[in-house]
Amino acid sequence: MRFYNAEAFTARVSDVAVIEAETPQDYYFAIERLRDTALIARGYFSVVEIIAAYENGFRQFGTAQHG
Repeated sequence: MRFYNAEAFTARVSDVAVIEAETPQDYYFAIERLRDTALIARGYFSVVEIIAAYENGFRQFGTAQHG
């Protein structure tokens, strides 16, 4: 995980966490565990949005399409 402070750039969120996982199942389990923590369950933080992304996906797609 990596954390970023965003409050100087947006009013929507104050902090951003980047979660990397080897498999979709690893990611899913990490999110389920996070939801059960006091930070989320007691409302200290709320998950506003989850944005799935694939790092350098355009490059890998181009390579796969053109060999």
